Amino acid sequence: MACNLKQAKSVGLIFNSTIEKDRQTIKKIESDLKDLNIKVEVMGFSPLKPNGDTLIGDTNHHYIGIKDFNWFYKPKNELIAQYTNNSFDILIDLYQEEQFEHEYILKTSLAKFKVGCAHLDKGLHDLMIDVGDKKGNSVYLSEQINHYLSVLNC
Repeated sequence: MACNLKQAKSVGLIFNSTIEKDRQTIKKIESDLKDLNIKVEVMGFSPLKPNGDTLIGDTNHHYIGIKDFNWFYKPKNELIAQYTNNSFDILIDLYQEEQFEHEYILKTSLAKFKVGCAHLDKGLHDLMIDVGDKKGNSVYLSEQINHYLSVLNC
């Protein structure tokens, strides 16, 4: 079910936490959403190893890595199940490269409206943003997502 930023009460953000620019972009998106009184929960995934600092008691930021999945790519970390079982109004995905674990999280997510890059599997998102030759530029992707979620009439 489509949802715009005016209607959203909760937003999930997912990104590749190994990319510094993506980490900066996520912080900006999170800040902007909180200014709109939207509850935000962040999931950072690193194909190498988790590299986020989560404060004790912080239930809104999660950092996971390869070790959080078994040999069959099934999640071993309960945080993943909690995140995917959350029925966010919008799930914003900043990933622009294929990564099985990331795709698993998106496909199993109960989010009502999923938004992300059109370069990935066509079944991952409800709203796909074509970034053209700006692929890999998370700032541009986030600007486009913000634009379309602001003008979307639901």
